[in-house]
Amino acid sequence: MVMTQSDVLDKGPGRPFNDLEDRMAVIAALECVNYVVPFDSDTPILLISKVRPNHLVKGGDWDTDLIVGAAEVLAGGGKVHSIPIRYPVSTSSLAVRIQELSSKK
Repeated sequence: MVMTQSDVLDKGPGRPFNDLEDRMAVIAALECVNYVVPFDSDTPILLISKVRPNHLVKGGDWDTDLIVGAAEVLAGGGKVHSIPIRYPVSTSSLAVRIQELSSKK
């Protein structure tokens, strides 16, 4: 699992809510995850090329032809997955909802 470092994410003031170490710990606790690696680039292509993962997974809003590193993973015999988004909930939408609820009090 490749995880974007907090300072690279441009989510606005006070974001992300959880720091890199906490986000990595949550993902590392998943049984299906072998490693969690931070990166600070615009794209994980160099890391994908070095690690050569068996699976490359992105959310369903990504066409597999547009997933960065897909060609490299496929060339190495791996698989690329675009997983459907079943519940379109984001941290950003959750933050907006919390603000809306707190302003009603």
